[in-house]
Amino acid sequence: MTIAEAKQVRIVDFLAQLGHRPQFVKSEQYWYLSPFREERTPSFKVNDRLNEWYDFGEATGGDLVELGKHLYGTDNASEVLACISRHTGIESLPRIRVPTIPPRPVEAEMKDVVVVPLRHYALLSYLHTRRIDADIGRMFCREVHYELRGRRYFALAFGNASGGYEVRNPYYKGCILNKDISLVRHMHGEVQCRVCVFEGFMDFLSYLTLKQAGDGTICVEAPCDYLVMNSVNNLKKALVQLQGYAHIHCYLDNDLAGEKTAETIAGMYGERVRSEAGRYADYKDLNDYLRDRKR
Repeated sequence: MTIAEAKQVRIVDFLAQLGHRPQFVKSEQYWYLSPFREERTPSFKVNDRLNEWYDFGEATGGDLVELGKHLYGTDNASEVLACISRHTGIESLPRIRVPTIPPRPVEAEMKDVVVVPLRHYALLSYLHTRRIDADIGRMFCREVHYELRGRRYFALAFGNASGGYEVRNPYYKGCILNKDISLVRHMHGEVQCRVCVFEGFMDFLSYLTLKQAGDGTICVEAPCDYLVMNSVNNLKKALVQLQGYAHIHCYLDNDLAGEKTAETIAGMYGERVRSEAGRYADYKDLNDYLRDRKR
């Protein structure tokens, strides 16, 4: 078996062969009790559409080969492939219905990409629908214009630590260049003792809008730095940045992924971590709280 062949094996079927059944399934996300340890609530997720897994307890994930490295206790890809091949019934497992060469992401087809200061009325209007203060939006976001398949588009652009941009408009959510976390200092060149952690930049902008409005129910009074993960898959990178903070405030989504992310951070940094999701318990996330859209 080659690496390419192994990646074509559906992880959900492979786990079933090993006796692991999902606790529940939601929107092509299969949640399992982790195969790496004993636990009572699921913290291991498989994205069946992408055929990738992520373990919140270990803050790591990947394809079937990476899973095999953890299951079989070796970093040697050849050994992993041999173990998968030898596993009872593995040769009869169905392959996922994707081409051998994965489709290019839509960002790879973007041409003539230009990033400019945020000023487009439609994008400011979009922020207004999300109740984000316009001045805060202009301070932390830019706008990106690009050509895609012969047509021109534009979107909000939020910079990350690798020089890439998280991109969003009412119809599209993605990333241009490298995917990474974003770290915003309260004061340039100075690290605070507190940091607020968000999953996406809309929640970060929502927090700043609430803070500007003096919402003491949600916001921390002391000065804080801000870390935006831009995806829970960036948790491992976030954990490295969080080690320098004495107080870590997690403003994550009120769902299983947000809960497990907060638990993983707390598992590493203990009493330094506080989940603030209870401050907006009736809402899915901070932006829903800002818009008063209860679950």
